[in-house]
Amino acid sequence: MTRRNLPPFATQRAARLFAVVMLALLVSACSATQLTYRNLDWLISRKVNQLVDLNGDQQAWFDNQLQNLLSWHCAQELPRYRSALSELGQHLLSQDLQTTTLEANALRIEALADTLLAHSAPLTSGLLQRLQDEQVDELRANLAHQLAEQREELLDPPLEEQRAQSAKRVEKMLRHWLGRLQPDQKVLIKEWASKRDGNNQIWLDNREHWHQLLFKELPTRHQGDFTQRIHHLIVDYRELQTPLYAQQEPLSKQALMTLLVQVMQTSTAKQKQHLAHRLDALLEDLQALECHPE
Repeated sequence: MTRRNLPPFATQRAARLFAVVMLALLVSACSATQLTYRNLDWLISRKVNQLVDLNGDQQAWFDNQLQNLLSWHCAQELPRYRSALSELGQHLLSQDLQTTTLEANALRIEALADTLLAHSAPLTSGLLQRLQDEQVDELRANLAHQLAEQREELLDPPLEEQRAQSAKRVEKMLRHWLGRLQPDQKVLIKEWASKRDGNNQIWLDNREHWHQLLFKELPTRHQGDFTQRIHHLIVDYRELQTPLYAQQEPLSKQALMTLLVQVMQTSTAKQKQHLAHRLDALLEDLQALECHPE
């Protein structure tokens, strides 16, 4: 897991704090899970300050609240992560893997994410309430710059190059878990990528829409109901998606699950052994983490 995979503060995907970081432990190619988890406080704080420069009082408050959140997550949620990962691994290695099975796994993981979002929302809203006007302007400018860079990266290349990039990302992930891919598996990935035309535009437009909703709320951050409104933005984000994204997202998830089933159905005994070893190593890393009650 590289640092650029960590969630920046207050974007549609990343304002949900480190939820994405934690869930990424289930699917990332990081070989240093324990090190990453034990340094989440520093990694998250660093990302926050890359988008908005906190003063001493703000930083002290944030660090204290983040430690409480991390302690709760480590003690209460990691056992559920291990259980979900173990179940997912059993299903992926099953001889009769079906798309409906992976859909059930996805729902379980989404439930874990929703729990984390609900617990992390007060940290986000509390920090936003403490921002000064010039810090809000700084946050707006940095998020706009970030989004512009993503549009350039994802939309400027020709369509064939966009497809190739999508295929390359998935191939890299699958190589980590399965080892060397077979020619027919690469064909499946290219076919999947060829059907994603327009998805990047829809995803970016949805992120920009969420940014607009966030900055519409920030001028009223000192009002009594601000915490509830930010909670709604973060936890009930599905209700706030653009119509195109709300239509496209479930189709994209279904297409990816279908691809994973097809790849696993064509996997060799060696690939399955490679996957089993990777899963065991990740489970051991998570089991070895020492957590203390909140």
